[in-house]
Amino acid sequence: MYLYPDYINPTIATSPDVYSAIRLGTLVHGPGATEMYQRAWHYDDSNSAVFACLSAISTAYSEAPPKVYLETQPGEREEQPAHPLKQLLDFPNPHVSREHLWAYIQHCKHVSGNAYLRKIRSSPRGGNVLELWPVSPTRIQPVTTKEDAAKGVFISYYAYTFDPMQPPEQVPIEDIVHFRLGLDDKDNRIGASPLARLVREVAGDEEAHKWQESMLANGGTVGMLIQVPEDSSITVDQAEDMKMRFEDRFGAANRGRTGVLMGGASATPYGFSPEQMDMKALHRIPEERIAAVMRVPAIIAGLGAGLDRSTYANFREAREMFAEMTLMPLYSFDAATLNMQLTPEFSSDRRLKIAFDVTDLRAFQEDETDKYKRLDLAVKTGWIRPNEARADVGLEPDMDDEAFASARTAVTQLQPGEDADEQEALPEPRRKARRQPPSRQQLEQMPEILQALVDLAEPATTKQLDGYLDGQRKRVKRALVG
Repeated sequence: MYLYPDYINPTIATSPDVYSAIRLGTLVHGPGATEMYQRAWHYDDSNSAVFACLSAISTAYSEAPPKVYLETQPGEREEQPAHPLKQLLDFPNPHVSREHLWAYIQHCKHVSGNAYLRKIRSSPRGGNVLELWPVSPTRIQPVTTKEDAAKGVFISYYAYTFDPMQPPEQVPIEDIVHFRLGLDDKDNRIGASPLARLVREVAGDEEAHKWQESMLANGGTVGMLIQVPEDSSITVDQAEDMKMRFEDRFGAANRGRTGVLMGGASATPYGFSPEQMDMKALHRIPEERIAAVMRVPAIIAGLGAGLDRSTYANFREAREMFAEMTLMPLYSFDAATLNMQLTPEFSSDRRLKIAFDVTDLRAFQEDETDKYKRLDLAVKTGWIRPNEARADVGLEPDMDDEAFASARTAVTQLQPGEDADEQEALPEPRRKARRQPPSRQQLEQMPEILQALVDLAEPATTKQLDGYLDGQRKRVKRALVG
């Protein structure tokens, strides 16, 4: 069931209630609850661990460009580089590049669960789509009126607030491309925010930072204890005056100065060594949970939880896992959204599809050294030709494969340490003892030769099997009769 209250613009909501925090998957109470309410209502991406994960997703996602394809038959497609839809995807508007646009979309999706693109048309109603502009999720949200809900309408319009002092603009649903990160269980019109599920972890990480900052601001101490002799008698006012004077002279910027206490008084500091102030343990648990919920390996985001065991090998594996488990599903979901909400603007042909080209995605690229070793071995063993290897590394074919094969055959006929002249001088029996590699024509005839051998052997084999089975039948019959 959906709730259909009067529209409330999140950008001007100032007093969220407890339900606001519960709505985002948290139940906050106790000291600091008011501040955490605000974090639950206003999505907080200022935490360094959160921003590291967001940056990793946004920058990596932009590597794969969206392309337009026409499905010619099942499993086969042709790229359409000159299609108007491809031009729009490459140049969404005059001020925001394709890469920046997709980076921002992923940022919004992983902060609020939603990202929005507004279609700018050549005419207000039904015109061609000329530009795509990103809209902040804090300024727009889907609205369903009670009347439309009774008719079964999912979304009536999108309420867009540019000026908080003015009523929101009612943007038709056909003028918005709405990307969702999953679906919110309490409202299927919007996506599920990962950060909303991380309020506790983010708040805990921030409190650890604040505690560390306060310790450093106080010189790494929690205070000074001034002790006076037991037989001295001072009033409360005198004690407060001594405390204020001590803080004035030896606190803040005056830390480390020398002081003299008279009358038998002594000052005992209570502080922490650098080892005792080590906050790794307090930061580690929030970092691990933040990385897990954002689906970014900690080593990729550069978080301490992943760098402790960082090596080149596991970094490469983590990058591949990040691409396969995080980026690839995002590409699939976003392509489905574009094909549902943008592609029909350009063609009614369902064979026309948008898909992200992950061919050049860095995480899926083979290490260049390993690649050249593999190709070199394949050429030397004859599995592929030199020109095929050159094409695999992006070079133009400029070698004579036949000449190379002849030279390779000649080289393989030489024994180690011999040259061509020594080869000619060898005795005839030794030269004939060497195996010659089969020619291409012989290899092509090999299947026919094998089939001929099978055909020749089949009658005799069949006759022998029939005789053996006939003898077995007779022996079984004699055993049963006897």
